[in-house]
Amino acid sequence: MRLPDAIFQRRLQSETGELTAAGIHFEASQDGMEYTVSLTNAPGKFLDNGQLYTRTQHTVLIELTRDYPYPGGLMVYWLTPIFHPNIRAEDGAVCIQLVNQWSEGQTLLSVINALYQLLKNPNPQSPLNEEAARYYLEHPELEQNVPKGPRVVKL
Repeated sequence: MRLPDAIFQRRLQSETGELTAAGIHFEASQDGMEYTVSLTNAPGKFLDNGQLYTRTQHTVLIELTRDYPYPGGLMVYWLTPIFHPNIRAEDGAVCIQLVNQWSEGQTLLSVINALYQLLKNPNPQSPLNEEAARYYLEHPELEQNVPKGPRVVKL
């Protein structure tokens, strides 16, 4: 199922306007099918040489297919290194309920809001990254278990 071209283009314009109005920093590809989004003030963990660090700024890629806004018309990839049970380490693919149970009433802004929620509320019960899921399950108070002092890096 696809929207007619004119309606599809109007929807993309409307959604980019919504992102701008919300103060989201993003870059859209010329055809409007890829959005590189900067998430700020979004604490997330990453591993470097076996050490766990905190990063507060992230970059994600939202890819649309011509089927957007219908189910299957959207993929999300994390571009900055992250250690998270719901983000696959190999390619940054994101598993979030919003993408898996997409409805055409949702928008790019709702996806971005869901990504912030994903950082705050990881779901180790439905992992794409088994190592991160085990860590999160073993450390329910993750913030208290993150190394302090010079090992914590806010990027």
